[in-house]
Amino acid sequence: MKLERFVETAKAAALIGGQVLKENFLKITQDRIEEKGDKDFVSYVDRESELRIREFIETTYPDHRVVGEEEGGEEEGEFVWFIDPLDGTKNYIAGFPIFGVSVSLSYMGDPVVGAVYLPYFDHLYWAGKGLGAYKNGRRIKVSQTSEVRFSVVAYGFPSRARRDLEVYWRIFREVFDKVAAMRRPGAAAVDLCFVAEGVFEGLLEFELHPWDINAGAVILKEAGGSYRVVDEGCCRDIIASNGKIQGFLEGVVGRYLKEV
Repeated sequence: MKLERFVETAKAAALIGGQVLKENFLKITQDRIEEKGDKDFVSYVDRESELRIREFIETTYPDHRVVGEEEGGEEEGEFVWFIDPLDGTKNYIAGFPIFGVSVSLSYMGDPVVGAVYLPYFDHLYWAGKGLGAYKNGRRIKVSQTSEVRFSVVAYGFPSRARRDLEVYWRIFREVFDKVAAMRRPGAAAVDLCFVAEGVFEGLLEFELHPWDINAGAVILKEAGGSYRVVDEGCCRDIIASNGKIQGFLEGVVGRYLKEV
């Protein structure tokens, strides 16, 4: 299986969705925003971005399955594409420029290709299993910082948590107490790319979906980083890092999640 063609498809798909985001940024009015659930918003931009990406992938690979955040899809299959048409919807609605489009391909359940595009900055990240990780054509690598006290860790706790929020506060407090700083950009795929290029040393995000993390996970792995996805049925969490502080992060999360 040659992944290069799939990588090019993922890149093109992310750019297609990104164009929709560019065209509509700072133009959404309140009456064009819907509430899917408590604190869970969607706009015509999310839907239009996903529609265009779906059409492109389904035309290119009619025998592949496609799963999107807004329209769903069958997650089981040989080749399955996962789309997050607007990662960071709340940021986008608020005018905060940390948002992106995430497109990944899984083969037999294993994420093998990923592309993440940040339209506001015109930054395109991509990777294929065994092919390395890139940002705008330049090879990227994770940070070489190995000491926890010098590390910057991003985090993401869900607005509508299935777990008791006290668990997340405890995790946050312990990590915050030991690292140099913690940051909350608000978009999982983007956060993973920031770890991949060495902006952050670690990342903790909870209660996610495959379209949130698959693309960024491929990029991070190919950049030399590590990650662990913990799937407890009701919750899928990711603990990710430059590989050097992975043990510390997994240890903290493991202590508190065992109490749930």
